[in-house]
Amino acid sequence: MRIDETHKRLLEWGYGQPPSERLAAQVLDAEGYEDVDPSHPLGGPDDGRDGHCTRDGVDGVWAVYFPRGQQTFKDVADKLKDDIAAARKHNPNFLVFVTNQELRLSERTKLRALGGDIDIEVFHNERVAAVLDRPRMAQVRQQFLSIPAIAVAA
Repeated sequence: MRIDETHKRLLEWGYGQPPSERLAAQVLDAEGYEDVDPSHPLGGPDDGRDGHCTRDGVDGVWAVYFPRGQQTFKDVADKLKDDIAAARKHNPNFLVFVTNQELRLSERTKLRALGGDIDIEVFHNERVAAVLDRPRMAQVRQQFLSIPAIAVAA
């Protein structure tokens, strides 16, 4: 197995929207978001958000974008713009954008600027992979990416 296996499997995501939303919920929980509440991962009207969450008592929403393979920055930005527009009707203080896409620092800065009065938090490929590669996330990594959770001898 490659040392960057998590990164590669995220980028070549082929499992569709429901598992990507469920994986995002696990990542947000691991990162300290609270009240992580998915809208409709199996489909159905999500009312402009993949889920609701709080951070430090502040309300926010989250959106997930896991296409197969690397997309252009324009495609990623357009998806986030659509997610921001849909989320506005909920008056969130922040939007967490969880994506399997590789994003440069300058691109992340541009994406965060799209929110205007809504704070945008970007969980890009490397950030998601870093969360999933933590030892305590081994079962989640195995469940969603089929990367074996290897027991480490004490």
